[in-house]
Order: sequence, then structure tokens, then C-alpha cells
Amino acid sequence: MDLGLKGKVALVAGASQGMGKATAFGFAREGAKVSICARGEAALNQAADMIRKETGGEVLAMTADMSKAEDIQRFVKKSAEHFGRIDIIVNNAGGPPPGDFLNFTDEDWNNAFNLSFMSTMRMTREAVPHMRKVGSSISLPILSKNQSPVWFSPTQSAAASSAWQKPSPGSWARTIF
Repeated sequence: MDLGLKGKVALVAGASQGMGKATAFGFAREGAKVSICARGEAALNQAADMIRKETGGEVLAMTADMSKAEDIQRFVKKSAEHFGRIDIIVNNAGGPPPGDFLNFTDEDWNNAFNLSFMSTMRMTREAVPHMRKVGSSISLPILSKNQSPVWFSPTQSAAASSAWQKPSPGSWARTIF
């Protein structure tokens, strides 16, 4: 299937394993160039090598912690510099650890909000200017079904989609969630 992604540049966070890795593979199989990040350098480099070997695609791998604003800024900036454009961002960060809602502390909730919502807002804010330059506007927030609370996903979507709003009707932007 041709999804029209050949030559596009996709940034995928949390791409050393799971949904992030699978998403990066999917983009590379469709001909997109991928920039991937994760906290663990060894697993990240292994994922990048696998994607290159299995797809022949171009992959930029960078260690980055999505809970840190400076890491997100560096990831987006270096990706844009390396590939010369950004077309797609995939905000793939977790939430609170699996468990009973009533057992989560305020610190657990603050950490989950920072990782899930703030990382999405930060990466979207950093990437949108690059994406507007090339007329692209695809943002995909991902949360695991095992994560709680599930209501972060609509919040992420609202934050990401607000970045695409333009004051004039008939905006060129489209956002896929």
C-alpha cells in the first residue's frame, strides 16, 4: 500500500520498543525518513539498526527524555537540521505506571501529566514551525492501552490540534489522531 510517505520525514518519540518502534518501522517501510528517540541508548541504537537493515531506510537516532523540555528541543532541532524538513510527529510517551487509580500519589499524577501532556505540547510547539514551512501537519499522539488514565489522550489531541489552528477559515492544516 502506498500511503504517500516517500521522502517525508517522521519524528517518532519512544521508538526503541513497542508502539513507537512499530510506528517508526511502518513509516520507514513506506519510504519515510525517520528520526527516532528514546531514553535508553543501547535499545535505541538496536532499533535504528533493525529499521535500517529491514527497510533500507534512513534513520537518525538520538537519546532524549520526553519529560525534559531541552531534550525535546534538541531532538526536533537536530532532526530538522539533519533532514531539512519535518512532516510528521509521533508523540509517544507513557503515563502513570499501571495500577489502581486510588493508589497514585500526586507526584505520580504530576509525572504522568508532564510525560503525557507536556511532552506532546512541547514537541508539537517545537515541530509546527518546521512543518508549516513544508505544508505538512500530521501529529499522532500515542498512549498505551495499559496506561491510566485514558483521558490524557483527548487532552493530548486538544493540545496538539490547537497548534494547527489558524485565525482564518479554510485552514490548510489537517491533524490525524
